[in-house]
Amino acid sequence: MAPTHGPSPTDLFDRAPCALLLTEPDGTIRCANRGSVDWLGYPHHELTGGMRLQDLLSIGGGVLYQTHCQPLLRLQKAVGDVQIDLVRRDGIRVPALLNVARHRFGEAEMDVLAIFTAIDRRAFERELQRTKAELLAAQAAREEMTGELRKALDALAAADHRHDEFLLAFCHDLRNPLGPMRGALDMLKLTIPADHAAARLIAVLDRQLRLLADLVDGASR
Repeated sequence: MAPTHGPSPTDLFDRAPCALLLTEPDGTIRCANRGSVDWLGYPHHELTGGMRLQDLLSIGGGVLYQTHCQPLLRLQKAVGDVQIDLVRRDGIRVPALLNVARHRFGEAEMDVLAIFTAIDRRAFERELQRTKAELLAAQAAREEMTGELRKALDALAAADHRHDEFLLAFCHDLRNPLGPMRGALDMLKLTIPADHAAARLIAVLDRQLRLLADLVDGASR
């Protein structure tokens, strides 16, 4: 049985599911795999024919690489998961995640770059931001409704308070004449015999006066 041979290191490098670049510390590209060629749209000989990594970055990406990545590479020899935009040969921007490690190969230092496209991740982040904005808007609307409801409840409580104050004042003013009316009616009951024709009218007045007094007492509680 013939021995089974796996892919060579060159095949693994060329077929990696990401863009792999080997650059000098100044960014000059010395080696690029097939993923780099396919994603960026540059022929291999152009990428490795004097182009620098900075030529593949957006303006903001170039500034980020110089001010963030390069200092970290000098200090700790590696930097990872840097969100950056690559610019294809046709001018289209491709969001990407950049990972760089600086190694020494003999007498020379070289940077090994692994670049992963972040199109799906960027879309997910946008969707997440949109959902967050919708939740914040819904929360703001709920807080506004809660504030309006609180104002309505406060207004209702104030109206109830004014109503109670009015009833108390009304009952107080109405109770004042009830006392003299009760006294006068009691005097009539004492002076008019029960068999007198006016006694029935006095009894009616007595019942109505008691009813009115009960209503005033109930409203003032």
